[in-house]
Amino acid sequence: MNEIKIKGYLRNIKPSHMIGDVEYDKAQLVVRGEDREDIIDIKFKRFSNTYKEDDLVTLTGNVRSYSRVLDSGKNRVQIYVFTYFDKPDDDSEYLNNVRIDGRICKLEELRTLSNGKSNIHFILANNLIIGESSQKLNSYIPCIAWGNVAKEIAKLSVNSKISVSGRLQSREYKKRLSDKDFEICVAHELYIESVEVIE
Repeated sequence: MNEIKIKGYLRNIKPSHMIGDVEYDKAQLVVRGEDREDIIDIKFKRFSNTYKEDDLVTLTGNVRSYSRVLDSGKNRVQIYVFTYFDKPDDDSEYLNNVRIDGRICKLEELRTLSNGKSNIHFILANNLIIGESSQKLNSYIPCIAWGNVAKEIAKLSVNSKISVSGRLQSREYKKRLSDKDFEICVAHELYIESVEVIE
């Protein structure tokens, strides 16, 4: 299982890459909730997109990752949504629902903040079957959970198979370049609202 239903404003449509004769584009989807705004990267086959800049779109897709080598030589995992612009049967004012399963491949320790709230970070490895060739696409999705859900996940271990539900969110952070300089970066992660262990 790997499905996201999401609604937002389409921005920054640009060419991405080609595979064979098929052209792919990328864009950003600005998802506005009651108390937050998330900027989600999306990719799609160019011919599947009938929309234009600033259109409000509702779509289904799946969450994928790819690793990019930085100038420093380090790898950076980037998260995006791949879509064919299929519209879900949900016309809610706000929509950002993810259901995904996989195995925990990295699990950090439960942290308790100074305000008493607990959270945990982990990486979920998802194997998505694509096309009729039964080809597997491996994605590694950063996740965060809070409160009782975080405490449930802390009882698990690497290689535990789970199914999670939540939303895909973006988060800005400062990356220090020197004592005086820094840059604003954007990270994407799944905010986990529920978890179920798969036997």
